[in-house]
Amino acid sequence: MGTLNQDDQMEDLIEVDSPNSKKNLYEIIIDDISVKIQSGNFSYDEPICTEKQLSLQYGVSRITAKRAITDLEHQGILYRKRGVGSFVAKDALTKKEINIPNPVQSSNTFAFVLPFDTAKGGLFDTVTEVSTALNDAGYFMGIYITSENASKEKYTIRQLLQQNIAGIVYYPKGNKIYLDMLNNFVVNEKPVVIIDKTNDCPYIHNVVSDNFEGGRLLTEHLVSLGHKKIAFLANASIEETSSIRDRFGGFIHTIRKNGFTLNMDHVISGLGYLTEKTAITSSSVPELNSVINRLRSNGVTAIEAENDQVAYSILCACKELDIRVPEDMSICGFDNTIWSQKTEMGITTVSQDFPEIGKQISHLLISSLKDPAYPIQKAVVPVRLIVRGSTLPPCR
Repeated sequence: MGTLNQDDQMEDLIEVDSPNSKKNLYEIIIDDISVKIQSGNFSYDEPICTEKQLSLQYGVSRITAKRAITDLEHQGILYRKRGVGSFVAKDALTKKEINIPNPVQSSNTFAFVLPFDTAKGGLFDTVTEVSTALNDAGYFMGIYITSENASKEKYTIRQLLQQNIAGIVYYPKGNKIYLDMLNNFVVNEKPVVIIDKTNDCPYIHNVVSDNFEGGRLLTEHLVSLGHKKIAFLANASIEETSSIRDRFGGFIHTIRKNGFTLNMDHVISGLGYLTEKTAITSSSVPELNSVINRLRSNGVTAIEAENDQVAYSILCACKELDIRVPEDMSICGFDNTIWSQKTEMGITTVSQDFPEIGKQISHLLISSLKDPAYPIQKAVVPVRLIVRGSTLPPCR
């Protein structure tokens, strides 16, 4: 079986419009095409639309355009000629009505609430896995992006309460999960699965990677190389982000297990200024340079970063400061994303099993929908260490 490229895989996904509208984007496109047909504003001999035309006209992805066309094809309104476009069927105007799918009535759409787009952080494989499994079971998936904005996140969930969705997959920005609103889904037997962040709510499913084990694996690796002064550096707050807290937990457990004294001056979190933009442009970050210089002067020979993007920023800062990696400073990341492979040496990291996370999510959604009494699961997906060129024994 051949390997699907990213565009082909993403065809299964359904993009949903902003919470300001009660209709999905594909439904708006269907309505517009229907009006055009009913008004006679088309030619049977010319394609009424193509995926590319709809994508450009409505500013949507090919996924959304394809969903609209496919639904109209299923109704017998359109038919497709490969490589040409979609045409109006000869008997389209004789149909009494065009049956526009209505998720409020059919409850066949799950909502996937994410803080960022699916291309970031390895989440593409998770979303693809969930979409494929749901489609095979006769369901669709709407993706809502909250842009790492807590207010937009809360507003999106509130708007979803007004739609009769089948269930919700929720990737919180931080530890706050707006339980008061999620309770409404639970009471109405709509499965809720929280991912990435751990939660102790006894009636909500949870799927996370084994972040504690990942932190432990990285620290054991550095200790085995002979590093004794190891720093932990996070852009996010340890206090406010459970995934980072769990990684730090694995770090501190291993430091103590090996008889080292933990220096809290070597634990730095909540920086907030290591953005994706600064990483992409390899921009100089004076605040980060100052932190690394201080760690270096305190004898630190290795740094564990919150994730690969932060690790890459640290590597760029070390280069700017003439600190050799890995001879003078070993660096580790987390996630095994593209950031860990942007340099020739590569960055030692921990790989999350994103497809397996998707399988766990799909299983919980479908099982809970079939059986409202399905036991609540707290799934922890194993991780693995990937050693690359950014870590070596200390030179001093």
